[in-house]
Amino acid sequence: MGGGAMFVSGLRLSALHCPRPGDGCAQGQETGALKSHDCVLIYKSETEGNENHTSNSSLITLTTKMLKVKRLEEISSCYSSNQLEKMTFFQCMEEVEKVKCFLEGNSNEQDSRSEENEDIFMGRIENMESAKTFKKAEEKVWPNPVLKERTPIEDERTSSLTDDIPAPAAPFDHRIVTAKYAAVDSSYTVSKTDILGGGRFGQVHKCEEKATGLKLAAKIIKTRCRKDKEEVKNEISIMNQLDHVNLIQLYDAFESKNDIILVMEYVEGGELFDRIIDENYNLTELDTILFIKQICEGIRHMHQMYILHLDLKPENILCVNRDAKQIKIIDFGLARRYKPREKLKVNFGTPEFLSPEVVNYDFVSFSTDMWSVGVITYMLLSGLSPFLGDNDAETLSNVLACRWDLEEEEFQDISDEAREFISKLLIKEKSWRISASEALKHPWLSDHKLHSRLSTQKKNCNSDAQNLMTK
Repeated sequence: MGGGAMFVSGLRLSALHCPRPGDGCAQGQETGALKSHDCVLIYKSETEGNENHTSNSSLITLTTKMLKVKRLEEISSCYSSNQLEKMTFFQCMEEVEKVKCFLEGNSNEQDSRSEENEDIFMGRIENMESAKTFKKAEEKVWPNPVLKERTPIEDERTSSLTDDIPAPAAPFDHRIVTAKYAAVDSSYTVSKTDILGGGRFGQVHKCEEKATGLKLAAKIIKTRCRKDKEEVKNEISIMNQLDHVNLIQLYDAFESKNDIILVMEYVEGGELFDRIIDENYNLTELDTILFIKQICEGIRHMHQMYILHLDLKPENILCVNRDAKQIKIIDFGLARRYKPREKLKVNFGTPEFLSPEVVNYDFVSFSTDMWSVGVITYMLLSGLSPFLGDNDAETLSNVLACRWDLEEEEFQDISDEAREFISKLLIKEKSWRISASEALKHPWLSDHKLHSRLSTQKKNCNSDAQNLMTK
C-alpha cells in the first residue's frame, strides 16, 4: 500500500489516503474525494470478465478487499484530523450495501442463499449448538403455510397506506460535531423549565439557537469522571456517522468540567411509550406496522454502518408530532461499533428488552437489536410486555427461557402475519432471527393487500364506534 493509496482490481482509491498503522496522521495530509458511485464502478470492474461470478460473491470479495486494506477502527483513528474523508468512506460503505440490496432484490436465488451470503458478509456465521437447537427455533416460528407461499413485496415506499409518509429530515444538513470547550449559553438559549425528558444521563431541555432562532433540544449529561466523558464522546462519534430521517440528528456539542451538552434535532410528539399506555389513544395494527417499518429502516441504516443501538425500547423512540405516524430513534449512549473480528459483550440495558445473549453475557451482534424490535412489536400490538415479571430476576428468567406466547386476549384480532413476524424475532438462538432488511421484506410490513384489508377493518371499526356514540 505504497504512498497510502489503495488498489482494488487496478483501480486507485486515492481518497482513502491513509498511512500505515503507527505512521500517524499529519495535518498536511493529501486529501481526495471518494464519490459514492465509485463503489458501483469498482463492483463492475470486479465482475467484468468473470462468467461464474454471482452478485453476492463479487460484492463480498470487493468489500473484503476494502476492509483488508484498512479496518474500520484504524481508519477511524487515522482520520480524526479529517472528518470529511472519514464520512466519505462510511458513505462509500453504505453505497456498497445499497448495491448489494439492489442486486439481491433482482436475484432469483432463494432467500436461504441470500441469508447465507449476508452472514458471510457481516461476519456473523456462528456455530449452532446442535441440530436440536435448530429444531427448537423452527418449532417456535408461528406456523402459517399461506405465508410461506407468499412472495414479499420489496418496494419500501409504495404502500397503499395513506399515513405511510417518511419522517421529515432534520431542519439542518448532517453535521460532523466535536465538543467545544465553551459555554453553551454563548450560542444557545437553554430553557431551564421546559424539560423534554430525562434518564440515567441527566435531562433534555428545549433550547434555541440565538443566531438563527432554530428550535433544538439540549441533552445535558453529567460527566463526573474521565470514563463518563469518553462514553459521551463515543455517543458523539456514533451520531456523526448516522444520517437517516428515522435517527435523531446531532447539531452541536459543548464540554465543561462537570458535563457535556449535546444539542440535537427537536421533535415534539413525545415518546412512543406514551401512546402505548394512553387509554384514549387507539393504537391499531395498521399504526403498529407504520411504526415498526420506520424502526426497522432506522436500524437497517445503523447496521449498514456497523453500529449496534443496544438500548431499543419505546422510551427511546420519539414521535415527530402528536398526530402523524412518524418516528425517530434517539439515545445512542449505549450504542457500540460492531467489529466482526472482535467479539463484543455488554452487560447493560433495560431488563424487559434485554436479549438472551445479553443476559447470558454472550457475544452480541445485529440480531441483538432485532430481539428488541420483536419485544416492541409485541408491546405495540397488545399493550403488554412479553417478558415482564414481578421483579427483575423473574423478568430475566423469562427472557432466558424465551417464555412468551400469543394466546393473550389482546392478540385474538391480530393478523397471522403479525404473529409470524414476532415469532421470527423472539427466538433465543440469535443466528435464526431475521435481519432488519429481511424484516422490511416480511409480508406484515410489505404486503399491500394485507394493509388494504387492515385499513378497511379500521374504517369499519371507526364507523361502528361513531354509530354507537351517536345512539
